[in-house]
Parts: sequence; structure tokens; C-alpha cells
Amino acid sequence: MFNYLIGKVVDKKIDKNICVIDVNGVGYEIVVSDTTLQEITISDKIVKFYIVEISSGLYSSGLPTLYGFLTEEEKEIFLAFKDNLSNVGPKKALEYLDKVKKNISEFKTAVRRKNYKLLTSLFGFRHSSAEKIVSTLANLDLFATESMFHSEGIDVDIYSDLVSALVNLGYKEQQVKPVVEKILTSQDASAKNKKRAEIIQELIPIVLRELSSLK
Repeated sequence: MFNYLIGKVVDKKIDKNICVIDVNGVGYEIVVSDTTLQEITISDKIVKFYIVEISSGLYSSGLPTLYGFLTEEEKEIFLAFKDNLSNVGPKKALEYLDKVKKNISEFKTAVRRKNYKLLTSLFGFRHSSAEKIVSTLANLDLFATESMFHSEGIDVDIYSDLVSALVNLGYKEQQVKPVVEKILTSQDASAKNKKRAEIIQELIPIVLRELSSLK
């Protein structure tokens, strides 16, 4: 059984979410998430994939399938989805991982705190899926350690309310999310002497200007 593979990416099969990694002259096909496939490039750069080996699945004919992850944390989250959620196999677990991959610490916090609003707004889960994730994963050791959502200067409630306000103004959720994250990371949105509603009102014009500059 493989724990990890280190080598060069020599091919990518976009339609199958597969990359081929050359390890000392031997080519291994590895199934990765959409985001990971976009991140990696075919080059001489050495890449390390943490591996989950599954005996059979969508991408094989009864042969072992290798699933690859760029960090151990991504691998742990994938296994948490696959091994604990009902009706979630490797393919769906990869889709779920893609939703949380860029903000894993925030995802853990949302699960631990049972923040359904954040799971649906930031990560794009349907409410029924968010409920299943919280009820199943919240008590796992992987989610037992509190992670600070404010580590990058982003406040959970302000983020959710700001996204909701912009969606109500007619903007698409996926359009405003990265802009809101950028603004909250650069702005001090945690002033103790201000109410959340006041902070939201101050930030909306800033986000709107940023959105206008992107057109």
C-alpha cells in the first residue's frame, strides 16, 4: 500500500480527473480533484502526492485506484467524507473536498461550531448536506481541535452577512465570494466598538467598487 508518491507530472487527463506521475521511470495514474488538476502542471518540478488506495471504483476495472492529495490534511478530509458520510463514495468525496480545499481550517471550524450558514454560503453545500456533515463529522478527532477562523482576518458572521447582502442586490454568489474574502482579509472588520450591521454597511460600498473594477 502506498503512503505517498514523489515524482514529476508527465500527463493530465482532464476528462477523467487523472494525472500521470513519473516515479523513477514508472508511470502512476492518480485520480485528483478538479482544483488539484488545475494547480499542477506538466513539468520537471517534483511533486509529492499523499495517496489513498481503493481496491475498485469508478476509474478502474476492478484494479486498485490511486487517489492523490497535495497535503496530508486534504487526504484526511477526503477520508472523513468517504468513510463516514452515507452514500458518499470516492467521486463525491472529491467533489466535497473541492468545496473546502481552499479554506480547510474554516471548514473545520464551521463543522465544529455547527455553523450551517457558513457551510451553505462559503462552501456551497445544500442545507441537507450541511446537516449530514455536521451530525456525522463534528465529533471526529479531526474536527476536535478548535481552529481560528480569524487567522486570515475573516470573521465568520460578517462574511456570511456580507455575501447575503450582495446576493440580495442581484450579484451572483460565486462572483462575490472571492471579492468579499479579499476585502475582509485586507480590512479590519472586527472593530469591537461597532455593531455587525454597521460594519456591513461600511464594507458594502468597498466591495461594490472592487466588483465594478473587475468588469
